[in-house]
Order: sequence, then structure tokens, then C-alpha cells
Amino acid sequence: MHIDRRKFLSTGLSAGLVSATGLPAAALPDTTLPPWHAGYRTAPPKGFEPRPMHLIHGKPPAGLTGTLYRNGPGQFHYGSTHASHWFDGDGMIQRIHIDDGRAIHSGKFVQTTKRVAEQEAGRFLADGFGTKGDPSYPVQSSDDVNAANTSVVMAGGELLALWEGGSPWRLDPVTLASLGPKVWRDDLQGMPYLAHPKVEPDGRIWNLGVGGNRIAIYLSDTQGNLIEFGLADIGVPAYLHDWAMTDKHLIILVQPWLRTRSIPPFVDHLVWQPEDGLKILIVDKGDFSNTRWAQAPARAFYHTGAAWEETDGTIKLDVAFYDDPVLGSGGGTSEIDGSWTAEEQPPLQSKFSLLTIPPRGDAQIIETALDGEFPQVDPRRHGLKRDLSALVTGVTDHHPGNTTLSLHNWTTGETDAFDFGPNRMVEEFLFVPKPGGSAEHDSWLVGPVLNMAAQTREIHVFDAASVSDGPVCTWMADYTWPLGFHGTWAG
Repeated sequence: MHIDRRKFLSTGLSAGLVSATGLPAAALPDTTLPPWHAGYRTAPPKGFEPRPMHLIHGKPPAGLTGTLYRNGPGQFHYGSTHASHWFDGDGMIQRIHIDDGRAIHSGKFVQTTKRVAEQEAGRFLADGFGTKGDPSYPVQSSDDVNAANTSVVMAGGELLALWEGGSPWRLDPVTLASLGPKVWRDDLQGMPYLAHPKVEPDGRIWNLGVGGNRIAIYLSDTQGNLIEFGLADIGVPAYLHDWAMTDKHLIILVQPWLRTRSIPPFVDHLVWQPEDGLKILIVDKGDFSNTRWAQAPARAFYHTGAAWEETDGTIKLDVAFYDDPVLGSGGGTSEIDGSWTAEEQPPLQSKFSLLTIPPRGDAQIIETALDGEFPQVDPRRHGLKRDLSALVTGVTDHHPGNTTLSLHNWTTGETDAFDFGPNRMVEEFLFVPKPGGSAEHDSWLVGPVLNMAAQTREIHVFDAASVSDGPVCTWMADYTWPLGFHGTWAG
């Protein structure tokens, strides 16, 4: 199906403007701030009750049934005070349930210890990634400062809201009610658990936790029960947000962004040491003590796509690399306060790259022309050889963030893309396998977009076989919610 892109965009905009006029006065945007600031606006404290979205374009595909969950910061301000870093707002879960051609949205804050205390006080209390808290705030464990604001994963019928410095926070997947921290084992309470678990095609879940030089390794079953726990040593206190795995190995990228002191806020004491290069620890999944190292040129990163192994043992993985760290001290502050301009804060531009690690010797980095972030792959092939990566691309001087959904093929080198234009901000899109299909292209790509001109939110569905043809269908809400980081799909 081919659509007229200009007609699609103008149709969506007009529908959004009509809907937006019905918003309650308290939810109307501050017209003194730029339109893109809707993505950084503090959400209502009680969240969003379930509410149908409007189908404004196309026909929902038969067989598309399930729930898109998204996590991201939702509390940026207390009065005139704002967080000092984008990574520090309390986690808010967005739930978009799709069934029988309808989409229903709801959203709630994760009621962490931090969230409850700060809501009672009406101010920021806990130290964060880049926000300095109140020294009098009592901290007994990492979970007292846990924002639970980065990602989500389903395990054992529960939705887990993930941070990177503490426990997952358990949620009811339907009501989004908070159920308390996940305890993997009594002696592991409050241990770090990264926001980027890797799910095997069979449903088992791998993840890491970082504490200085030490890396915790978790393996749990489909019900969220811990199968195995181990430790590895990366030698330096490097900042680690994401990682990768193949069917045989865990791939830990040790970027030379090192913590030199242990006083808050965390990011202020990270120092970039490019002379150390990018070191890569490869851990045998069957024997955590069986490891080897590889070396690559210095790069900074937040997100990988996924890894696989060739028959000769060569490991390949895609990564959104930067020449040096981004979103360091003060990262996202100008977006939060609405002062961002491209002149003062140029758009973030990564180099979407393929990292190739031979069985012996140094690794190589092959860069593409894509300025992509938030790479995602077909969950049926996580850790296995594949061709496709979906990611957001297309930076602009008009607003922070990206404008384009791209699907890159590593075998052909071709990219299929759809540009939403300057009035929309594109977030992470997920692969959703079509019933009965087995090829990577036998998938939909489902994700949220912020319509800045209309001050509304949209959920778009693309056919992975024809991204440049535009969305198969689009639902629009009567309101907006804050930008998120990562999500998961539960069928």
C-alpha cells in the first residue's frame, strides 16, 4: 500500500487539532513554551485513566492484538524547581492495549519509595543520575533512590519497571498498580539490575547489574524465577547502560567513560578517557569464568541493537556509537526548562555502526550514514543471525529528538525509511511478529509519535516489508504524555 505522505500528515494534524480543543483547561499546554516541550511536561500525578484513542488513518491489521508498554520519566518539576537531568524523572508507564481494531491508552507513575517520599514532600529529595538531592533524605539501599523510569519487561505475569541502579519494580500489567520491588533472592535485595534485559527466543531472560568494577549476571526463566547468578570483573568502574548477547555469549562493551569519585550526582564524576579505547568482554553463557577480551577504537554509546555469531566464531552487533559521551552533566536540562535551541545545543547525532569481533585480534567498526538511536530487532531472532534493525533517525534543528523511522538491512546495506516531518517527534518502534509468519519482514513495527503541532499522541503501525509506504494505521489520543525511553510488547 502506498499513501500520499503529505496528505497523511495533514490529515493527522487536522484531526489532532479538533480533538485537542476538548482538553480540560488544566491540561492545556503553556503557550509560552515551544510545542516540542509537550514531551517534557510533568504528567498528572494520578496518571491517565483508560481512554480510547481515535483511529485517524488506515485500517488496523487483522491479527494485531496485544499491549505496548512504554516507560520514561514523567515528573520533571516541583513548583519552579526542575530536575537537572532528563534521566531523573520518576518512571511513568504508558499502556496501549490494541484489540479488535481499537487502541486504549492508560498511564500511571511507578510508586517507588522515592516517588512516594517526594510526592509527600512536594520536592526532589533523592540523588539521581544528574540531579543532586537533599542530603538529609535517608538512603538505606539503592532502592530508596530508584526512579524505575527506563524500560519494562514481562516476567511471570508481572510487568517489571526497570532502572539501572536498583531492583525492578513489580506492576500489575492491566491496572499498572505498583506491587513493590522484585526480589530475585534474599541475598540479592536491592542489587543493580540494568534497564536492558535480553530475552532469548525461548523466553528466558538475561541481564546484568553494575557495581564499580564488578558485573552481576542474572538468568531467569519465563516466570521470573532466578536460574543462575554470577559475577564478572571488567577491571574499571565504567558507565554501562546496555550490552548484547549471542546464542552462546554475553558481550559487554566497556566504554572509557569512567567514574572517578563516588559522591552525587553520579554523572558529574564520569571522565572520558579515550586513550583506553573500547574494551569488550566476552563471557561464555555456559561458564561465566570462561572469558576473553577484544579491543576497539574508543567510542561512547547508550544502546545496542543485538548480536549474533557467524559459523567461524566472528561476533557482530549493531550499536548507536558516539565519538564521545552525550547527555553527560546537565543532559536534557534545556529540554526540561524549554530553552533548547539547535544553536546552543546541537541535535545529538550518533553513527549507527556494525561492530565486528573476530575470534582473535582487534574488533572493527563499520559506520553507516544513519544518525540512529533506539535500535530494535525481531524478538524471534534475538542473539541469532539476522538482517534487520529498526531505529529512529533524522535529526532536525526544529526540535530535540528525531523525525524518521528507518529499517536498515545489514546484508544489503539498504535502508527503508519514513520521515514524519518537522512537526512530529518519533520514539522507539518495536517489532511485532505477524501471526503465521517467520521471516523478519513478517512483522509490524509499532510505536508512539508526539504530534507537536496538535499537542497530541499518536500510535503508528507500519508493515516491516514496506516502511517507506507509510503507516498502515494510526490512532490518536485527545491529549499528550511525556516522552519515554523504552518499551516492550506483550501479545
